[in-house]
Parts: sequence; structure tokens; C-alpha cells
Amino acid sequence: MSRRTGFFVICLLALAVIGLISLTASIASTGSSAQGAQGDQTLQALLSEVHQLRLAIQRSNLNTYHAQITIERMKLQQQRVDRLQAQIGDVRQQLAETRKRLSQTSDDFKQAEIILARETDAAKRADTEMRYRDYKSELDELTEKEQQQRQAEIQLSAQLQLEQAKLNELNERLDTLQRELELQMSTDKPQPGGKRP
Repeated sequence: MSRRTGFFVICLLALAVIGLISLTASIASTGSSAQGAQGDQTLQALLSEVHQLRLAIQRSNLNTYHAQITIERMKLQQQRVDRLQAQIGDVRQQLAETRKRLSQTSDDFKQAEIILARETDAAKRADTEMRYRDYKSELDELTEKEQQQRQAEIQLSAQLQLEQAKLNELNERLDTLQRELELQMSTDKPQPGGKRP
């Protein structure tokens, strides 16, 4: 082979190598821009997913906070209701005792009245009159006490109804929060294929 032919072959090989390098670079740049576009889409999808997760956690934390406040308020309200129920129970017991004493004193008063109408002995009559006045005075006191206790029972019952209504309202609010949380949990579950609704 002549020198000239050898030089020609080397030049052809050099051109072929340069062409291959240039072709490889071109293919690599086309592939990397496609990969870059796909990488950008994947990154955007991941950022969107992280954003959705952050919002779901914030909603969950807010609902949990509201639920805790509502539960604490319910505890306080339940204590008020329990206290009022105990007070009403005490007043009703006192009222029953007052009515029992009132009935007994009324019977004693009527008996003294009958004895007073029949008594002819002056000493016994004076003693019966004194008992009669005592029974009358006690009847008046017991009647006034019964009225006060009935009034207290009415007021406490009205107050209990108000406090019970507040407790029911808090209970409904807690039920609503629970339903919202369950709904949120069902919508936050990943769908088949990894997609969210």
C-alpha cells in the first residue's frame, strides 16, 4: 500500500470516528432532554404529592385540635349538668321531707283544733291553745319553705335544660367533626394506581 492510500485510509477513519462521536453526542443530548422532561414531570408530581400530604396533615391537625377543645368543653359542661342534677336531687329530697312534715303538722293542727273546740277545762284549753298556735306558726313556716323549695326546683330544672341543651350541641359538634375526619380519611386514601381523587 502506498503512502498516499494509507493517508487516505487514516483520514477516512478519522472522519468516521468524528462522525460517530458527533452522532453519539447528538443522540445523548436528545435522550437527556427527553429524560430531563420526564424527570421534570416526575419532580412536579412528587412536589404536588408532598403539597397534598402537607394539606392533609394540616387539616387533620386542625380537626384534632377542634375535637380536643370540644371534648374539654364537653367535660366541663357535663360537670355542670351533673352538679345541677345533684342539686335538683337534693332539693327534691328536701321538698319531700318538707311535704311530709307539712302533712304531719297539718294533721296535728287539725287535731289540736278539734280538741280545742271540745275542751272545757281552762288549764288544758290554755295548753291546747298554745300547741294550736305553735302548729299554726310551724304550718306557715313549712308552707313558705315548700314554696321556696318548689321555686328552687323550677329554677334548677330550667337551668338544667339550658345546660343539657349546650351539652347536646357540643356532642353534635363532636359528631360533625368525627364525620368530617372520616370523610377526609376516605378521600385522602390513595386510589388504585397511586392516584388521589
